[in-house]
Amino acid sequence: MKVSCILAVIFASAAIAQVQQASPAPIPVGAVQPSINVLADASYSYALYLPSRYSTQKRWPILLAFDPDGVGVDPVKLFQAAAEKYGFIVVGSSNSRNFVDPSATIRLLWGDVTKRYAIDPRRVYATGFSGGSRVASGLAIGCKNCLAGVIACGAGLRPGVNPPPAETADWFLTAGTIDFNYSEIIHLADALDVRHAATHLAFFAGPHNWMPPAVAEEALAWMHLRAMVKGTVPVDKDFVESEFNRQVAAAESLRQSSGALSAFRAYRQIINDFRSLRDIKDIQAKQDALAASDELKRARKNEQALFELQDRTVVSINTITNAIINKQKAAGVLYQELESLMSEIRHDRETAQDSARRDALTRAMSGAFAYARESGSDDGLKKDYLQARDLFTVAAIIRPEAAWPHYLVALVTARLGDGKLALEELRKSVDRGLEDPQLLESPDFDRLRGSDAFKDISARMVKNAADKLNN
Repeated sequence: MKVSCILAVIFASAAIAQVQQASPAPIPVGAVQPSINVLADASYSYALYLPSRYSTQKRWPILLAFDPDGVGVDPVKLFQAAAEKYGFIVVGSSNSRNFVDPSATIRLLWGDVTKRYAIDPRRVYATGFSGGSRVASGLAIGCKNCLAGVIACGAGLRPGVNPPPAETADWFLTAGTIDFNYSEIIHLADALDVRHAATHLAFFAGPHNWMPPAVAEEALAWMHLRAMVKGTVPVDKDFVESEFNRQVAAAESLRQSSGALSAFRAYRQIINDFRSLRDIKDIQAKQDALAASDELKRARKNEQALFELQDRTVVSINTITNAIINKQKAAGVLYQELESLMSEIRHDRETAQDSARRDALTRAMSGAFAYARESGSDDGLKKDYLQARDLFTVAAIIRPEAAWPHYLVALVTARLGDGKLALEELRKSVDRGLEDPQLLESPDFDRLRGSDAFKDISARMVKNAADKLNN
């Protein structure tokens, strides 16, 4: 059975069960619970936040969160303040992660929360970051209109999946300005708008990462507003006016800082969100004026040129990465070619006068880095440690300042029995700021643990951790 069919069955049966079986949860409210075991299978767990006013006397909206590394407590903490403000239950899966089929996790997670907590079946939402965002969007599409909304951070739909019909869900889309999936988020927003789906774009300064708390609050506020539009909660006129004023102010700020296209999209969102709640004639007039302007046409053309620059740059880097995967030349020769190419790209970025061009090149480098790292991780899972080593080395060449790829090279070379190279790469990772001493507890390093070099690396990593804590 396909995952989408499985999800449809899960949600159809669970929606019925939750209405019948919701009961008081013997769990403290108003505090993040880092790990709650699933009753049906204790090998599955999730982090949880119940708002302080939670009781079983009413039904509550719920946000299901999926982290790409299975660190469910991170998104729960991220959304905690907003969930308290708007009265959401937040659940973060500790089992859903990249490269793992999420079907069993979703089935067990949903079965557990619908039995234990008083959930409003009309207000079920999902969020995720990166691969976790693809899980959230896949859930919305697969369960066919059982989610009220998706908060997608750093990624959109799974590759090859077409944008869904408007009735599927409401879509809050966000990414960092130098996230390699930045253009994907914009393309998805535009495609959903063509289908008349409710969509809200919000970008934050930074790379491929979970959104900051301010954006998390904006996301839940928007879902709360959308619930008023759809009639699943009563209209709060004061809240509506406050949100309208905030969005208008944000649009005007974008008009000044980011130009016509960002403002045009913001006005479009305001019109779609508020047309049934209040008068929006002034905003409609501003959008109409922008739509007819040469400024907007130039902005669209410039944006497309930057997307093409990013795509060309990614292709040029990934061509070498793929040559390593396909063993077209000796790895050492390809490393040299990649180092030369990366030197040219970095020079272009550093000398660019236009910040938008710099951001596009940064996104391209980050995208190529992610491709090499994830391909190496996939090979590591397949126990092809030689190719994993080569791809992690590629990642280190693309981003020489990054600590993580050197640690990964150390890990796989230790598995291959090359203790000297493993220690050298561990040293490089610590030089670049790696600060989690638990990473050295891997049994792959057991044969190195007694050496003076390893002890020195361990001490330096502990110091990095202390420095980070103190700063």
